[in-house]
Amino acid sequence: MVDHEGVTWVALLRGINVGRNKRVAMVDLRGLLDSLGYRDIRTHLQSGNAIFTTGRVPASKLEHEIAARIRADLALDVTVVVRTAEELAAVVAANPFVAKGIPKNELHAAFLAGTPPSAKVASIDHNAFAPDQFAFGERVIYLRLPGGVMASRLPDWERVLGVRATQRNWNTVTRLLDLAG
Repeated sequence: MVDHEGVTWVALLRGINVGRNKRVAMVDLRGLLDSLGYRDIRTHLQSGNAIFTTGRVPASKLEHEIAARIRADLALDVTVVVRTAEELAAVVAANPFVAKGIPKNELHAAFLAGTPPSAKVASIDHNAFAPDQFAFGERVIYLRLPGGVMASRLPDWERVLGVRATQRNWNTVTRLLDLAG
């Protein structure tokens, strides 16, 4: 998914256009990404999902650039998590719940801005959150929420792990991969 122009990236903005706070028009987000010199910019839905092309740079640099520009231009403090198209493909391929045939409408992914400390990961009691289930991957937590997001008993991952996170339903994750391909 790397072309001669550069690397395809997927940016996931946390908490955009949920309720009345942090309202961002996708046209404004596209303009902001364009002003950073990114190319082939597309957005998906109204919830802060963007695909763009730029060079191969550390994800943390892009996350910082995008978050800083949103803060400067839109006066919003937003968590930004990015993945290359290849990394997103690896996330999709490694979902253990898909492999078990779990209905896709029960699946979500929490994307992490970094690798959580192993001691914190090990300290989480999986049984305490039943019927919800989760499995850790590479900077992602695969989630199975049989009762949906609103009925979920899962913890606030940022608080528990000390790592910034943003969550997407599985249909959005796979659609972003299609768009990035």
